[in-house]
Amino acid sequence: MPELLKKVDNVNLEGIVTCLPLNKVDNNLFEDKFSKKEISQIAASTGVKLRYYTSPQQKTSDLCLEAAKHLINKLNWEKESIDGLIFITQTPDKLIPATSNKLQFLLGLSSQSFAFDINLGCSAYPYGLWVASSLLQTGAKRVLILVGDTISKLIKKEDRATAFLFGDAGSATALSLKSDSSMKFILGSDGQGSENIKAEYKEKLEMNGSKVFEFSISRVPELLKQIDLSNGGKHDLYFFHQANKFMLNYLKKKCQINNESFPLNIENYGNTSSASIPLLITDYFKNKKFKEAINIALIGFGVGFSWSAASLDLKPNIFMDKIFINTK
Repeated sequence: MPELLKKVDNVNLEGIVTCLPLNKVDNNLFEDKFSKKEISQIAASTGVKLRYYTSPQQKTSDLCLEAAKHLINKLNWEKESIDGLIFITQTPDKLIPATSNKLQFLLGLSSQSFAFDINLGCSAYPYGLWVASSLLQTGAKRVLILVGDTISKLIKKEDRATAFLFGDAGSATALSLKSDSSMKFILGSDGQGSENIKAEYKEKLEMNGSKVFEFSISRVPELLKQIDLSNGGKHDLYFFHQANKFMLNYLKKKCQINNESFPLNIENYGNTSSASIPLLITDYFKNKKFKEAINIALIGFGVGFSWSAASLDLKPNIFMDKIFINTK
């Protein structure tokens, strides 16, 4: 059955900022739990050599807050002109209240602006763009999407499936109402797979890697086919959720995407869950200038099971940056 395409007009991506903690962690961290041979084998499969961890005191909101401050400042947006924010994470600061309310206050946004949380992981970024874009059709003119996770707080150091894989990151994205831009989205979920990546309340993360791999290789190629069809052909660049290197290389080959159109950065950051796509975008375009719009596809898939794709143009005047904050 073809995926249902959702098209949103008159919306423009103004900027993306990603934020990482300064605490860089290499695979030597796991030498007390695994032999050097085991570490080498696991790293070869996941593709992860480095990742960044927050301190015990740092929260996901800290990363997203700094990203949002930087973005608002660089766009020269008056805070009163921002109609609302959406915070998307699996690692909120607290169970109650919504972290978005705290972020709205700390950013100094108007009390007339909306703020709400969404619980999504690997597919979060295209979902967030769709929700924000839809809100821009109802009267809002400027919306922030804050997306991030601190999965390092949920992993067991001795768990082969997760310990080496995940890193922490946050992001902020600004959308505005503009008449000459549009985005297309394909979104879906299959709750039958919901038990294959999970963390119970106050418990550590559990992942059935084989089931996740099986889901990804069966769902993603069709998702990519449909988003390319919506575009009338191939995209210039494909930004995939950075799940693990083995899976990504398999999907690249199966989907017949060339290396130049398929950026990877999992080696240096790990799987940063909801933040992996914006982090990949800002990492790829660091110090790059372009004079014409670049047609890109965003592909998210994983926990839930949930999947998402977006097709859009990056305009030459978009602001993008990657920043670091102290690990306090």
